[in-house]
Amino acid sequence: MCNLKKFCVIVNNDKENAYICAEKITDYIKKLGCECVIIENCSEKNGCVVCYTDCTSIPEGTDCIIVLGGDGTMIQAAHDVAECNIPLFGINLGGVGYLTESTPDDNMWKDIDELIAGKYRIEKRMMLNGTVKTEGGTNTHRALNDFVVNKRDIGNLIGFEVYVNDVLLDSFFADGIIVSTPTGSTGYNLSAGGPILAPQTESICVTPICPHSLNDRSFVISGDDTVKIKLTKGKNSNDDSAIVVSDGRKTENIVTGDTVEICKSDCYTSIVLKEDTNFYRRVRTKIN
Repeated sequence: MCNLKKFCVIVNNDKENAYICAEKITDYIKKLGCECVIIENCSEKNGCVVCYTDCTSIPEGTDCIIVLGGDGTMIQAAHDVAECNIPLFGINLGGVGYLTESTPDDNMWKDIDELIAGKYRIEKRMMLNGTVKTEGGTNTHRALNDFVVNKRDIGNLIGFEVYVNDVLLDSFFADGIIVSTPTGSTGYNLSAGGPILAPQTESICVTPICPHSLNDRSFVISGDDTVKIKLTKGKNSNDDSAIVVSDGRKTENIVTGDTVEICKSDCYTSIVLKEDTNFYRRVRTKIN
């Protein structure tokens, strides 16, 4: 791989000592004769402070974005820079750190040395587009992990019809439904009983959440397929409502008759991995 020479750092300032760590990394990279800047990822919007990275603030020609935080910070960065085509290298300041590659200890400096020396590989991760169609209009959202259509009211099952390429796949009552990428298959999908997909596979996993049936199981379909979820009447034959969630963040409310169409995005998330990183070893050590 090419030697990486120009870096920027995205930091989750909610993590203890995160900014101090970012400054140390920046100084270290500069001492090695490379470029590195810290990117501000918080700004004011409609009177509220929101955390995101403005692509226009990333210096032109940046080779790699170092993300200081946990999996949530990595996912946020993936959303923010999806159209920039710059790979992400995660340093875990959070909990599990499934998407991150390094930790803020002595090994971190060795990992940075190897990035600069070209001892790394880049893995492209599939993303999803989800188009929500309601009487109020049509909006499209993006996800690295998953889209979830979930019930709003506790205790009520909601009804779904699931189509693949406009062909009815199944209809059922459940708490919700998860449509995940291979990257997201180890998250909510796994907790709901869905299968783990290797990240290089371009597949989509459709998993019902607590379906009221003995037969409803996950479906793994081609990444070139389009999934359409239609909200139908609830278990009590009443009109129902649900929320659409993209990567853990609520995006929209929907009601009976509304649809969510999910397909592979044109954008990918590129993740920088160490040469010895192995997906199956990570599953064993991070999830068990």
